[in-house]
Amino acid sequence: MKTMMKNSLGLAMLLALAVGAAGCQGDQESKIHFDNKVFISGRSFVDDVYIKRDNLEITREAECDITVAVAQPLQRDITVTLAEAPELLDRYRMFYDDAAAQLLPADGGFYTPQASVTIKAGAVESEPLSFDFKNLDRLPIESRERYVLPMRIVSAEGLDVLESARTVYFIFSKASLINVVADMQNNLAYPEWTEQTEQVKDMETFTLEALIYANSFKRNISTIMGIEDVFMIRLGDDGRPTNQLQVAFAKKVSKETTSPARNKIPAESDSRFDLKPFVWHHIAVTFDHGTVGVYIDGKLKESSKATVAATDGTPVTIDRVDFAIPHSDETDGKPRCFWIGHSYRLATDGELFYERRFDGRMSEVRIWNRALTAQEIAADNHFYKVDPASEGLVAYWKFDDRVQGKTVRDYGVNGFHLKTQTDVNWVNVALPEE
Repeated sequence: MKTMMKNSLGLAMLLALAVGAAGCQGDQESKIHFDNKVFISGRSFVDDVYIKRDNLEITREAECDITVAVAQPLQRDITVTLAEAPELLDRYRMFYDDAAAQLLPADGGFYTPQASVTIKAGAVESEPLSFDFKNLDRLPIESRERYVLPMRIVSAEGLDVLESARTVYFIFSKASLINVVADMQNNLAYPEWTEQTEQVKDMETFTLEALIYANSFKRNISTIMGIEDVFMIRLGDDGRPTNQLQVAFAKKVSKETTSPARNKIPAESDSRFDLKPFVWHHIAVTFDHGTVGVYIDGKLKESSKATVAATDGTPVTIDRVDFAIPHSDETDGKPRCFWIGHSYRLATDGELFYERRFDGRMSEVRIWNRALTAQEIAADNHFYKVDPASEGLVAYWKFDDRVQGKTVRDYGVNGFHLKTQTDVNWVNVALPEE
């Protein structure tokens, strides 16, 4: 487990600049000693460490990174030292309205009480300073206990320290099954598999799952995942309520037809498939040699054949689905490919092409190479966590990485990591909700 404080000069830098002397350089270093201040660089001065204690994972170690900075560079190295500051517990309790918080025990071997980092000559920010926490499996934390470790800048080689950015508080609490999710509003994700990716090629049995939370249903179609005109899970379409879940599928029924024959489940508008805004819903769609099962929050809503009409009107069953379409931007005649939170770009979308995006948060997105049973889908805590080594689990995107960038990790054995269009916006949550 690794948590990282976002490195930003942000507000703290502005404050430091406000007290710094403008234009201080080189031979004026003696003056900078009085005006240039050292500070912890971050948007927040509270860093959470979630300790997992369940049948699948126990947190034994954690690493948190911070950086320190100065408003203006100096022509020499600056060594900055932070040390534990237990006397600040009451200040934390009052400022963060957390009267029940207690100090992280000093005698448990959980942390090193002091650490130093250097701001190199000519730089305004240090390399990340890592705080390594150990033996966390021994920390008595069974329910709502919260432990605090205040770490404070205690020396900066003669430079003053900006008081408002002098201290960081590490907070240790028992993890929920899900503590972080991705806000996918105006974003998308995709795997970079190809037609040689056998794990998702011509799948005769599979299950698609996602835990989703909609901010709104303003778009006519909101895509959860899949391939347009192949097999896709989405909301809305064709004048239906825009909060209604739908599984859409298609197949070319002859060489002469240029467009595939399409169908969907449910075939008509059906209130059983309605989702609510600002509520977490678990979606599961199973496929077993052409039979599709649609589950919402562990309850089967419909089970029927994935059939489309041939040119003569006779039903044709889709008995397998090929998700192994090489990823592309789908322009210039390239085939549709697999997306999460997106279906395809419309000509009217311009540079944003958000028209069919999912407006909300996502977590626990999974692909299996078997049709899960109703009992498996409704099992305790299945919505929130599964064993990455589970039989038939092809891809497991938890969307909980908390790492800055455009990648979402696959926790499964295949390493099908996702790419996103923009940096992922991670959101702290506590699921299941009490």
